[in-house]
Amino acid sequence: MGVKDYYKILGVSENASQDEIKQAFRRLAKMYHPDANPGNKEAEEKFKDIQEAHEILSNPQKREKYDQMRKFGTGANFDFNNFNFGGFHRKGCQGGGGFSFEGFDIFSDLGDVFSQIFDIGQRTRKSRRGPTKGDDIRVNLTIPFELAINGGKTSFSVEKEKVCPVCSGGGAKPGSRVETCPECNGRGTVVIGYGGFGVSRPCPRCYGRGHIIHNPCDRCHGRGVAKGKRTYSVKIPKGIDEMEEIRLRGEGEPGIGGAPPGDMIVRIHVQPHHFFKREGNDITCEIYLDKDQAARGATVKVKTVHGSKIKLKIPPGTHDGSTFRLSGMGIKRNGREGDQYITVRVKE
Repeated sequence: MGVKDYYKILGVSENASQDEIKQAFRRLAKMYHPDANPGNKEAEEKFKDIQEAHEILSNPQKREKYDQMRKFGTGANFDFNNFNFGGFHRKGCQGGGGFSFEGFDIFSDLGDVFSQIFDIGQRTRKSRRGPTKGDDIRVNLTIPFELAINGGKTSFSVEKEKVCPVCSGGGAKPGSRVETCPECNGRGTVVIGYGGFGVSRPCPRCYGRGHIIHNPCDRCHGRGVAKGKRTYSVKIPKGIDEMEEIRLRGEGEPGIGGAPPGDMIVRIHVQPHHFFKREGNDITCEIYLDKDQAARGATVKVKTVHGSKIKLKIPPGTHDGSTFRLSGMGIKRNGREGDQYITVRVKE
């Protein structure tokens, strides 16, 4: 049996980035999910292959081992004389033709090789109940200039998938019977033999859930998640800048099959201000004087980003472009204070 081409299954190149792999998996998983294709055996098999491909390619260590497999062997007939199992090297033949690697006998425990290579052995069989953690959600949030400088709270609404309010994420119609999967005994995974190799993969009968739903929920059709609008309140720290991000843990897409949700990543955009401009932790602004004020001098009130007004004394003979500094009146962040710089413009 040949090694499956996981890159082809996800429709990505061998040099695909992690983001490209994640996007491809998310798109295909939704397309071929069994709940979206009831009774379609071809879609079920495709979904299992997609899960398997994502589990390997989304993990850099597993992906490296898989790429080695593709390079040195195309199926059950690996060239064990040359292949290096990440630290297990050939020692030589044992009595009776046995073959061993340092640390274990290949004939006595070869079924666990892939479990060690791909980390889908005991940990998976004991704890895994769904194929993947939920994806992160990225949200753009535009806030007023003053809120970015002084901090505070704001709210925003997002339409996203959330745990189904009818079945509480279980996927079954309330009050209906849910059966422990007889194929995997509730583990959610089964071990498939590959000509001497044993590889753990999601159970083909329950799709990795560990249980079988006989009457799917009317709201989510068995998926356990449903779309809806939700309003979030977020705390804006003082001095946050353009393109900085705030992470709301556990507020991303729900996990499939009971896996934990992803996070919501809020990217901040700051509205420009009609008077102030920001340069790091410093604030700049311009004030206008007529020729007489510039020549004789004047006292003017200048606004600060903190909402106060400060009297600024303009000395006689001030020229266009002269700049004055208000110490400590800039942005206060992480124990540091910026300044406010005021540039004088003399009107003709």
